[in-house]
Amino acid sequence: MFKFIHAADVHLDSPLRGLSKYESAPAESLRSACRKAFENLVDLAIEEQVAFVLLAGDLYDGEWNDFSTGIFLSRQMGRLGKNNIPIFAVAGNHDAANRMTKALDVPANMKILSSRKVETIKLDNYSVAIHGRSFGTQHVDKNIASEFVAAEKGMFNIGLLHTSLDGREGHAPYAPCKIDDLRSKGYQYWALGHVHKQEIVSEEPHIIFPGCIQGRHIRETGPKGCILVTVEDGSVSEIEKCPLDVLRWVYNRIDLTDAPDMTEVLERTRISISNEGMSAEGRPVAMRVHFEGATGISNELAAYPERFEQRIKALGAEIAGDRLWIEKVEIATVSKLNLDAVLADGSALGRLLEDILATPSKPEDISGLEDTVAGVRQKIPSEAFSDDSLFNLDEPQTLERLVDEAKQMLVGRLLMDGGAK
Repeated sequence: MFKFIHAADVHLDSPLRGLSKYESAPAESLRSACRKAFENLVDLAIEEQVAFVLLAGDLYDGEWNDFSTGIFLSRQMGRLGKNNIPIFAVAGNHDAANRMTKALDVPANMKILSSRKVETIKLDNYSVAIHGRSFGTQHVDKNIASEFVAAEKGMFNIGLLHTSLDGREGHAPYAPCKIDDLRSKGYQYWALGHVHKQEIVSEEPHIIFPGCIQGRHIRETGPKGCILVTVEDGSVSEIEKCPLDVLRWVYNRIDLTDAPDMTEVLERTRISISNEGMSAEGRPVAMRVHFEGATGISNELAAYPERFEQRIKALGAEIAGDRLWIEKVEIATVSKLNLDAVLADGSALGRLLEDILATPSKPEDISGLEDTVAGVRQKIPSEAFSDDSLFNLDEPQTLERLVDEAKQMLVGRLLMDGGAK
């Protein structure tokens, strides 16, 4: 019997783009989170006395600003080395983009498999054969899995591969392949990387994405960590999901259906924030709060979203202090009474509201939107539109969300101000 750890997508010292625009963002805590999560991985490996650690790509995150990232890694690999724990890794798309990795020697107990061809490492004392191939360039669009050799007879075979498999939402199609391509090799375990959400794709054989070890933005919510695998008599006997993250991202949906007033809104928010905080098991929380449902005060919330957001952030600070950072407040409630009444009265205000509500949500259906977006790009720093940003205007979902938020805000503000005149 032996154990091993399967991890991927560490993204050491990942840049946290756009944090400067959030005055209250715990930038230092977020910046060091990936390192602390990796230290947790090393602690777990030593505590469990694993036979080896597998890293399925994207150990780094593109270019480093200095050599401290490599030195930190060497220090952690040294801790494993002192406990006779080797590390076997393949380079992913982010690793291949990093030129500075070539300037530092690989730690003695770490083996990065070849990018030229599939390489096999045999660990005879455990009857294990590890097969893998690294990315040689950042963009690999061919099926690498087809090049893997057949399983070694009488051994526990592991495939180590950085891949999007047959496609996963939000992830570029790198080294695409089919599940049957993997099954055909006869391996007992496929250690995959690239997809940041943990997923057990198959149990016969085991094909697993462990996910990233630390969420870095709101698209990476919930527990993040690695897989601890126990092998007995040449077969997987246990799979354990081990959280490693030190800060948890939470998307908190709050239903305001039939909420009569702001007092009720704040009370529901208080309860929801408290519950979500408890689910993080003592970790600091970065939270996006999303309000939805039909309520009579929807217009009041949407009319001045900045004011409402500040009230929610203040409430979060009251509940959890510096253990909670509210990254964004989204208002997606709908009005239950006032809007219908104004739309039915035939007034100029009602006709204007009809026009606003009739605005298509699909970007391609809005005349002139492309030119407007181009103008916005010229006025706002490029980092605001990065892949990890809230305003990645290359994604249709982002534009749809912004259009819907603008419609809600305009309708709410017109109902509030128009009704008072």
